[in-house]
Amino acid sequence: MADTSFLAELLSVAGTAAYDWDLAADRIEWFGAAPVLFGSDRPPANSTELYNIVYDDDRHLIFGIEPHAVDREYRIRQADSKIIWVHERGTAEFKHDRIVRQRGLLRVIEKQSGRVAAREWQGRDELTGCLNRTHMLTQITKAIEAAKATRRSCAYLVLGIDKMSFVNEAMGMEAGDGLLRGVAQRLSEILPARALLARAGGDLFGILLPDPLGQDLAMLAERLLQSFRNYPVITQTAPLHITVSVGGVRMPLVAHSATEAMIFAEQALHDVHQRGRNLFVEYIDSPERMQENRRVLELGERIKHAFKHDGFRLAYQPVVDSQTGATLFYEALVRMFGDDGQMIAAAKFVPVIEQLGLALELDRMVLDLAVRELENYPDLCLAINVSGLTAAQADWPDHVRHVLGSRRKVAERLIIEITETAAIMDVSETRRFVDSVRELGGRVALDDFGAGSTSIRHLRSLAISIMKIDKDLLRDVIKNAEQQHLVRMLIEIARGLGLKSVAEGVETADMAAWLKAEKVDMMQGYYFGKPMLDRPWLAQTENAGSKTQNAAHMPADATASAVRLASSL
Repeated sequence: MADTSFLAELLSVAGTAAYDWDLAADRIEWFGAAPVLFGSDRPPANSTELYNIVYDDDRHLIFGIEPHAVDREYRIRQADSKIIWVHERGTAEFKHDRIVRQRGLLRVIEKQSGRVAAREWQGRDELTGCLNRTHMLTQITKAIEAAKATRRSCAYLVLGIDKMSFVNEAMGMEAGDGLLRGVAQRLSEILPARALLARAGGDLFGILLPDPLGQDLAMLAERLLQSFRNYPVITQTAPLHITVSVGGVRMPLVAHSATEAMIFAEQALHDVHQRGRNLFVEYIDSPERMQENRRVLELGERIKHAFKHDGFRLAYQPVVDSQTGATLFYEALVRMFGDDGQMIAAAKFVPVIEQLGLALELDRMVLDLAVRELENYPDLCLAINVSGLTAAQADWPDHVRHVLGSRRKVAERLIIEITETAAIMDVSETRRFVDSVRELGGRVALDDFGAGSTSIRHLRSLAISIMKIDKDLLRDVIKNAEQQHLVRMLIEIARGLGLKSVAEGVETADMAAWLKAEKVDMMQGYYFGKPMLDRPWLAQTENAGSKTQNAAHMPADATASAVRLASSL
């Protein structure tokens, strides 16, 4: 006993805490400077208490892995909520290939405050505080590798909020944001300590269950379903009664990679929606599914090859003044080409890119290609599209600022389009992005307006420049009085908020004439020109003074005035 007391005193003097963690009994004993290190006379006594004080982004370093030797740095929250860095060294004792006891030393270390601040939200969703999709992909990969090494299994669940759009429409976007935060909080409270939680999409949450949690997949999913069935989600607006749906997959028995895990789990969630929601479905292979998954994964390999070998190009579609037919700017649409030179439709490869977690890489490449064109052609004005997943990235505005910060003349001729759905996923982050683009001299357009549920107040607060009316609203606009009323209302909303309106998907002369009479500001669609890989403004130069398809394009000598007009939008 005297020796133990002496060692504990020695550890305290050295500012080091020692621990003995019995994993079988889930009990942790502490010695030495533990009260000082944790800022409390009651240091964590079990895995749940330890999990709760470890910084969210660092939990994967401790939970979900079973190393033979421990040497790691991570952050913990002291009793007064202060974040400190600690360094841990230790050893693990195994029995039947399972860790049963871990012993080690913990000490406080210094980290530069600037570095900590820079990493504070890296890999995390701004709205909910959960891991983001990209970071979850990394954690799934690590979990699969650990499961293979120990010949065990793990699992991945994706949970979707049923009929989330009803909340946004009935109660407003703040209520929707509050619901997302509330669901994240509920999941954090009821999930096992070693589970990892991420926001995988707009109303989707991803849950990684390392071994042995993954063995009880159906049981845990039912617990989640019952929790939301039986108890409302508490938000600042009001308690909200909702249901959720859950899809899941086992790894590495069924899903062999992080990408497969996300694809398969979301396919299982889709099956739930087909059956009526508020259920759990586990992904099970079938011949049809295996064929479809092979197609997706093969396309994924072609996509990765295209990134490495310049397999992406821009195609340009004109956006014209509704009254004069003058081309005001071009929308630059990304196209992908295979080794055989054949073009692959965007509708096929873009969803796979998002599933692979490559949306940010694609959008950065498209931005670079557009900037190159704008630098080469000083009278050109371009618009580019940004994925909803990219728009949700906290560092995307900083990247745009890095690219355009020293190129104001270029930024003034660039329009960045984000979809309405992406804009409302995290309104505060969208506002930061819009503000940063405007500061640089550029403009932001809200694409596919009318497909989501953005409130008028959010439109005003986002300070966007252009509203693009969803083409699905225009398909029957000539014959359908209700559609006419809706489109007319959207044009008036844009005008009332000081925004320029664009009607997308204009394919006929009748549609163009009706929109012109309703005084929509701009139009875009096959009637005025299909996307072209060849630069159409060069063709205008060669045919100066002549009219192009359907008299939509302007003479080359008027290009500069069109750019000035577009810059004033």
